[in-house]
Amino acid sequence: MISHLRADIGIATVTAQGIIFNGRLYTNSAVIKKKWFVLAREEGEWKIPVVYLHNYYEAIIIISIKHQEVSLATCVNVRDLNLKEVEHYHKKINQLKELKKNTTEQIN
Repeated sequence: MISHLRADIGIATVTAQGIIFNGRLYTNSAVIKKKWFVLAREEGEWKIPVVYLHNYYEAIIIISIKHQEVSLATCVNVRDLNLKEVEHYHKKINQLKELKKNTTEQIN
């Protein structure tokens, strides 16, 4: 028998650690590129609508009303990480992106 997937709408919170929904942490490359987690750390957390499937926790669809975009965010397993490690990871990713941008500008 094929079970039916049931989608629903919920509200997630964008934090410095990632997108938190139903006690789980989610992320994707688009929100990292837009520095959502840096903004959440510097300016405070905010809420976003999400679409999720019941009994499926690997991914959610995040809806950015401000940017008029929809994207898929995947669940991050942070059981073995602490908050400082997650923040350090996001900081390093953004530093690498800045370095790439500056290097590209210097070459051109």
